[in-house]
Amino acid sequence: MMNKFIFVIVCFISFPSIAQDHKIIPAPNHVEKREDNFKWTDYPIPIIADDTLFFEAEYLSELLKRDHGIVSEIVSMKNEGSRIQLLLDEDMNDAEAYALEITEKQIIITGGSRSGIFYGIQSLRQWMWNNYDDCNKAVSGVLIEDQPRYPFRALMLDPARHFLPVNDLKRYVDVMAQYKFNRLHLHLSDDQGWRIEIKKYPKLTEIGSDRSETDGDGKPHSGFYSQQDMKALVAYAAQRHVSIIPEIDIPGHSVAAIAAYPYLTCFEDQLEVRTTPNISKDLLCGGNDEVFRFLDDVIDELAQVFPGEEFHIGGDEAPLDHWEKCPKCQKRMKELKLSSPQHLMSYFFQRVNESLQKHKKKPLVWYELDVPYYPENSTMYAWRLGLSKEAIEKSRKQGYQLVCCPGEHAYFDYPQARGEETCNWMPVLPLEQVYKFEPTMELPAKETDHIIGVEATLWGEYIKDINRAFYMTWPRAMALSEAGWSEKKNRSWNEFKGKMDVHTSKLLHQGVNYRPPVELYDL
Repeated sequence: MMNKFIFVIVCFISFPSIAQDHKIIPAPNHVEKREDNFKWTDYPIPIIADDTLFFEAEYLSELLKRDHGIVSEIVSMKNEGSRIQLLLDEDMNDAEAYALEITEKQIIITGGSRSGIFYGIQSLRQWMWNNYDDCNKAVSGVLIEDQPRYPFRALMLDPARHFLPVNDLKRYVDVMAQYKFNRLHLHLSDDQGWRIEIKKYPKLTEIGSDRSETDGDGKPHSGFYSQQDMKALVAYAAQRHVSIIPEIDIPGHSVAAIAAYPYLTCFEDQLEVRTTPNISKDLLCGGNDEVFRFLDDVIDELAQVFPGEEFHIGGDEAPLDHWEKCPKCQKRMKELKLSSPQHLMSYFFQRVNESLQKHKKKPLVWYELDVPYYPENSTMYAWRLGLSKEAIEKSRKQGYQLVCCPGEHAYFDYPQARGEETCNWMPVLPLEQVYKFEPTMELPAKETDHIIGVEATLWGEYIKDINRAFYMTWPRAMALSEAGWSEKKNRSWNEFKGKMDVHTSKLLHQGVNYRPPVELYDL
């Protein structure tokens, strides 16, 4: 008798029987709570979906079982008795839009595409986290109508600095997908490592993926992804409506490639894969046609691995000292009547873009304001600390699309509180500062209509494994998800703080090594 009494009390405390304010992240655009409840009876609960939505239906079925022990079965569109329906409506004004309606009789998720259905499932899941009565097997009624503010919502990992096994990347995709991120940007090459197999250039991984130590620790570090590894990740992520953006960072940040093939740089010194952070003056040579043949071959192979149209080519932090002295670079500048090494940089990207266009790819670039011009089809990244407004204004004038990932709001390698610094130059980036991120930087709408989205960057110099990556990402990525998805009028720091208890609890149950936002609570 005592055990039964205890169960009733726990059930009452843990699962409210009336609808509370929603705790969905990112915040939906329209939420209308209903008085009636949907009761889960007559197991298994049928889920109606056509064949094109089989993965989404199966995914929902697994979530219901995992979160609440609800048993369901997937049935065909011809079955009229289903109580959960997944419906496509291509007339919705956004492919990622969805509507979730819970009535007394049924649950209907309508999406503008499979992505919309998937995001509706995420919102249903999060609604049930806070509005499901386990005792009565009932979920509160609601109508949610929602679509993203921006089409580009990304997180970036940097396995070039510290290799992250592909199964760990899949775990990362699982978590980001439930917060409606739709792109994972992988920084696959840098001075400290080349991480992707290129069959025509085996030394890139034989030599370029190994370094003797890391910043004086005396421990060798290595690892790379086969093309088959990446194809498997691409397929896994695509099911969860996440596309993988590869990055080969050029012409700077290329010491690992140069260590493998010294002819790629201006002065053929035999370099070793870099073991420390900071910037190298050893670039790919801008006057050597062998460099462009190499890059054409690399892009040719990677185009078969990564089917998306977006291909990041780096472009940041490339000191031009060697280009100013290199005979080949100077000859090329004279032939083309280029007035500066910066103009040679513009030429360099035009040549790389020719290779991308053969595969219907478009370049994504870390925007450097001193480069005169980039290929017309480029998407710029506003990343430098304190220069976002200037980047927004200049990219619009030059006709580029723009992704906003400014250091003051979106650099997730920055520490989250004082005392957590891994090096003394990094500013602190607390959760509230991420939440304050407004991609337009309060500029007028007519001056910011070229902004297509947001991204958080997690540079990997001090991110040694996936648990550290999770710790630095969550819950800050929840804040960023609202900057990318939710309309500005629907965002509230106080309401967001009130959602943290539910979401951090769920991350804990999912085995995600998040950072507890202790600064939000009175201890």
